[in-house]
Amino acid sequence: MTGDFRSDLEPDVERTEALILDVIRSVIPKARLKRIGPIDFDPPEWSCWVVTATDAERDRLAADTELHEQLASVAKAGFPPDSFTFQSEETVSRDYEGSWFYAMR
Repeated sequence: MTGDFRSDLEPDVERTEALILDVIRSVIPKARLKRIGPIDFDPPEWSCWVVTATDAERDRLAADTELHEQLASVAKAGFPPDSFTFQSEETVSRDYEGSWFYAMR
């Protein structure tokens, strides 16, 4: 079953996303999250994408080491993602023709 989507883990991921989003929105109030997974690897994994409107917002979050520590800390309270990726709508529109599918590949 490796590589299959795990819908049974969806509630755990959603709870963790809410914790992560609270931290992110304390810095960038209109930030959003996208995800890949949860996927049935051994152990199951999911990837958290933090979405901002602009490259400047994305770069601010990506460079904030204190924020990264906060994210790791709150994520441990739930089902933590295997990675955090910071991306902006501005970049996706410019470099991926507006397609998050292509940006996330």
